[in-house]
Amino acid sequence: MKHILWGILLVVLVGCGETSPGSSTSHFQTLRVERQDLTQDHQFTARIESQQNIDVRPLITGIVQKICVKEGARVKKGEPLLIIDQAPYLAAVDAAKAQVSTAHAALSTAQLNLEGKQKLYEQQMVGEFDLRRARHAKDEAAAQLETAQAELASARTNLDYTTICSQVDGTINILGCREGDLVAPSMEFPIAVIAANKHIYAYTSLSEKILVELFAEYGCSSSEELMRKLPAVRLYTIWGEELPQQGHLDAVSGNADIATGAVLLRASFDNPSELFRNGSNGYLVLPTTKHGVIVIPQDATIRIQNKSFVYRVVEGKAVFTEVKGKLSSDKQSFVVTDGLKDGDVIVIENVGLVTEGMAITQEREEKESK
Repeated sequence: MKHILWGILLVVLVGCGETSPGSSTSHFQTLRVERQDLTQDHQFTARIESQQNIDVRPLITGIVQKICVKEGARVKKGEPLLIIDQAPYLAAVDAAKAQVSTAHAALSTAQLNLEGKQKLYEQQMVGEFDLRRARHAKDEAAAQLETAQAELASARTNLDYTTICSQVDGTINILGCREGDLVAPSMEFPIAVIAANKHIYAYTSLSEKILVELFAEYGCSSSEELMRKLPAVRLYTIWGEELPQQGHLDAVSGNADIATGAVLLRASFDNPSELFRNGSNGYLVLPTTKHGVIVIPQDATIRIQNKSFVYRVVEGKAVFTEVKGKLSSDKQSFVVTDGLKDGDVIVIENVGLVTEGMAITQEREEKESK
């Protein structure tokens, strides 16, 4: 009677869906791995500079008489920005003109004197000494005329400097002076800065390790060759808006930072909308392609003491297998460098529920890696 009751209880338990440990087969989604090409986006913070960022400084000393532009305005090359009081420089030009006239008159007198001495010498009425002295006087008058003309040119140049003009097309920043201020070439700071933001540079730093990997990946023996082979890069604002125009890395520093070991790189971009301005921050995205690599979902891996493992399916059983590699840039995939080969089948879902030796039945037909 007792044996009959135990038999009935066993039937009830089986009917309720319970199975004895070790006798079940679990259903998991699997993946047959194959080598493929993988394109990854690498992000690097970037500092933005205009290709032309011009300091405006006075070349003469004087009082600012007039400011011709509004702060923050667009300016054209050659457009007047401000005018320094011209009165003393106009006076200097007038004085220099007078000196030139005086020098011209002195030269004419010396020339006439020389011609007279020449005739008297030919008539043997004066000696050679008097003739030479007349020639020297004429040469001295000519030199004084040249000096006066140079001083006039300098005075006119200084007068031109009283009107400070833009050297480039760009946007002027907040001015460092006001009408009535005294400005001079010795000023510590520029009176304005004009940024030509239509074309910009984006500076970023790469670790030496990444740079060496890029050299190896693209088979380059020089920085110039690497710059030619690297693909176009994209530039984003710090809030994620993309510059429509792509750029290219065009320069790499010959030195590494002593403290960090980082190497400075520069990318050039057209920036017609002026989305970026001189001094902006953003980030660069550099796409790189690895050829013939094994890529598996990150969720298929188990991390234990800085090591990564997967469950391979071998003859229907789960085999706990260590793999080496690293996360892809999107943090969703794991790039395997060792531990798997083409055709291996791995469990890619609920791997935390799998145990060594568990019988694995696939839920669906194995899908190939893409």
